[in-house]
Amino acid sequence: MNLSDLQRHWDTFGQQDPFWAILTDPARRGNRWTPEEFFATGRTEVDELMARAGELGVPHTRGRALDFGCGAGRLTQALAAHFDSVLGVDVAPSMVALARAHNRHGDRCSYAVNDQPTLGRWPDQSFDLIYTSRVLQHIEPRYTTSYLREFVRLLAPGGYLSFDLPSASGDAAAVADGAVPASAMRAHIAVTPSGTLAVAPGASLRVMLAVTNLSDRTWAAAAAHPLNLGNHWLDAAGTLVRLDDVRTPLPAPLAPGQEVRVPMTVTAPAEAGVHRLQFDVVQEGIAWFASCGSTPCEVTLRVGASDEAAGTQASRPAVVPEDTTALEPVMEMHAVPREEVEALLAAAGARLLDVRRVHHCGPQWLAFRYDVTR
Repeated sequence: MNLSDLQRHWDTFGQQDPFWAILTDPARRGNRWTPEEFFATGRTEVDELMARAGELGVPHTRGRALDFGCGAGRLTQALAAHFDSVLGVDVAPSMVALARAHNRHGDRCSYAVNDQPTLGRWPDQSFDLIYTSRVLQHIEPRYTTSYLREFVRLLAPGGYLSFDLPSASGDAAAVADGAVPASAMRAHIAVTPSGTLAVAPGASLRVMLAVTNLSDRTWAAAAAHPLNLGNHWLDAAGTLVRLDDVRTPLPAPLAPGQEVRVPMTVTAPAEAGVHRLQFDVVQEGIAWFASCGSTPCEVTLRVGASDEAAGTQASRPAVVPEDTTALEPVMEMHAVPREEVEALLAAAGARLLDVRRVHHCGPQWLAFRYDVTR
């Protein structure tokens, strides 16, 4: 989508569920991030960034920093602890308004809306650090390449530019790590006992799971990304109550068509009523199989509730949004090949310090973080 459409969609995210749009944790969808938890993740990320900067010996000075695609200011606020001043720039006015509302650093931390394919409002070599995280993946390459040239233009000599960007999509992403590719994340899971079960709130429940590899590839044992069985708890309406209750290792390698049986002990939610217990395979650091099209296994439990109460909860209708004509915002995903990125940086006069894999884009994306100076 062009920048005008991009602005409309992300401005809608900023109005509806801004923190989740920035950090898309399924358990936090529906405005379930608290500001304290959300901004704490920014401090952790920036601490890691500055530790990396120290290893690389950049930036030479800590005058001014730029947070591109700042959203609600999660990273902008954290950068203010390390630089004299910080500017956060975003395409969405609603996000910038939220960032300003959460500013705790006065004039040292400022925000601006930018809906142009360049950053011409700011002069050459005006930032000692330029950082962008989980942003460029949502922007069409014709704009991303323009912004990369602008980052180099804006970077002061001896400065530090760090950005992440997908390079390709598809099975190449997993093969590069020796992991299970997205096309092979297909499992059949059966649970014993099955049917509708009853359990007390907070009680333990032991089950036996039979897992079959439905793909045409062997699931290998990748040390960096092991395969585990896990479970989630949902209420009767399908709303997530608890993500990642238990992890149990899945024996590997597992050939196509092969089945293994694995015991698991799960803990029921404290909330009484009808709940749905969902089992899935997860490739750690990559994705749950269900996110790639596999069908999870699900059983129904009555947790500390009578049949009458459970039936009442189970029949409760789902909440329907009042305005069904409102824009349903979309997060597009795009890639720029690594070789093209490196050639662009060199032509712009930048020096590449390091390139390393990152996995937050999901299993179908081969993505890298680039560390750059000039």
